[in-house]
Amino acid sequence: MDRSERAERALRLRGHREKFSRLGWALVSQAAAMLAVQTALLLLAQAAAPRLIHSGAFLWLVSVLSAYGAGVPAFCLVLRGTKGAPPEPGRPLGPGRFLQTYIAGLGLMYLVNFGTLALMALISALRGAAVENPVESLAGYPLPLGLLLGCVIAPLCEEYLFRWLLLNRLRPYGEGFAAGASALCFGLFHGNLSQFFYACAIGVVFAAVVLKTGRLWQAVLLHAMINFIGTGLIPLLSGLGTAGERLLTALVLGVIPVGLALLVRRRRDFAPAHGWMGLTAGEAWRCFLANPGMLCFLGLSLFLAAAYLV
Repeated sequence: MDRSERAERALRLRGHREKFSRLGWALVSQAAAMLAVQTALLLLAQAAAPRLIHSGAFLWLVSVLSAYGAGVPAFCLVLRGTKGAPPEPGRPLGPGRFLQTYIAGLGLMYLVNFGTLALMALISALRGAAVENPVESLAGYPLPLGLLLGCVIAPLCEEYLFRWLLLNRLRPYGEGFAAGASALCFGLFHGNLSQFFYACAIGVVFAAVVLKTGRLWQAVLLHAMINFIGTGLIPLLSGLGTAGERLLTALVLGVIPVGLALLVRRRRDFAPAHGWMGLTAGEAWRCFLANPGMLCFLGLSLFLAAAYLV
């Protein structure tokens, strides 16, 4: 490769980094808008009506307004004018294949979560105190509101952001890369170590479904069904006492091997296709990570995650 070819390639790589940086700034804007609205509402409540701070319904409202009422529009505003490449519509997953994908996703998520729990236990032992798990705060929401958030609002908004707007802009670089990169952003979006790893894992499954079928609604439904375990089924079983806990344990331990077996069996269904941007996988990842927008998003996500460990 002569000097002119190297210069031309360097210019193309710079252009790819700028595109990825725009995605990073969109993610930063989402997080910044969410934190700003959340902080403002909590400070206002503290000054005007301190009792609201202890109200599950009010905290639910703060969560929804900040993450989805402010964060989602901020994300969309920054990406306005950029173009994506939606996958070609394929055949939707039939009921049997959909159920298998659901069980496979659950098995993968629970397996990864066991590893996360072990890591969090190690960190707790090293710091001499338990690490705060933000997921536990969801238990303070009234059950109907928790179901509305976990099974309707979050799946609709998050799938639209990560498995449509973001995934479509990453797809030209290769569907395998797009699935992995969008899943990484989805994990970082949660802003804590407790959810990061399993959110990345299940994010790959959601992305694979959209890339395979070209239909967002199936990923939304999968997301809602998986969230229902935590927002609906676990509270219900917890109310049954010891019997409910044993049933939940049996469910989790049973779904892991079955889910992983299905995942291995169906792995070829979601074989990643090659992109058409002329980059190797390594170059795509370097361009994706080494740019101002994504570096800022990574730094902000690490800061938020570290805040739970201090």
